[in-house]
Amino acid sequence: MLKPNQLKRRLAAGKNAFGVWLHSAHAMTVEALADAGYDCLIIDNEHGPSSLEQTRAQLQASLPYDCGMCVRIPWADPVYIKQVLDLGADTLMVPMVETADAARAVVSACRYPPHGKRGMGPWRAMAQGIAVDAYIAHMAENLFVICQIESPQAAENAAAIAAVDGVDMLFVGPYDLSGALGLPNQFEHPEHRRYVDMALAGAAAAGKPCGIVPHGPHDAASLFARGFRFVSASTDFGLMRRAALAEIAGLGKALD
Repeated sequence: MLKPNQLKRRLAAGKNAFGVWLHSAHAMTVEALADAGYDCLIIDNEHGPSSLEQTRAQLQASLPYDCGMCVRIPWADPVYIKQVLDLGADTLMVPMVETADAARAVVSACRYPPHGKRGMGPWRAMAQGIAVDAYIAHMAENLFVICQIESPQAAENAAAIAAVDGVDMLFVGPYDLSGALGLPNQFEHPEHRRYVDMALAGAAAAGKPCGIVPHGPHDAASLFARGFRFVSASTDFGLMRRAALAEIAGLGKALD
């Protein structure tokens, strides 16, 4: 089953997008959240526990829903990129992209020749009876590549990274950026603000959207107002814990 890239379609229409991180590595979490109103669910394979098989199951669980799916990969590894795309992913988030050359290498790993170096073997599409030519055409139209800006060097190169053909979005990692600046979690420090603004301006200069996560006093609403187009706030476990705490608190003395 080939679906249009919902995140790409929404952003192209000029709308903002709101996402949630998936750390449970379970397909049933996708089923619970995919029609809740989020624009994109992010399978976090950088900091989350998903195996390739669990990633496949989560992508498959999303098929009945009009919700975008993104896979954040652990690193810019062309072999892992190939495997995740072959599982059915159409949106990849790649951490620690610091130069335009690194961004071009990421895009090349995602695209088939003659536009890139992705190996040919879309087994999941073929297993579903989808013609290889149809799959290649679909991916050429629906692939969405997100490069993360997480260091001063990356922020300084943001405009050049965003200008790379095939890079569709920049996504600022404010926590890693603060650490790289020697200012861990000091989100109100002028230098941190300056580098975040540098990344945002770099994306805008290339006509590309920019995403981020809430940090410190900067919540989703204020970040959208600042010009960010994609904000991914909560995690599945965070949502569950907050709901559990609220339910317990709501019982009050009834539990005594």
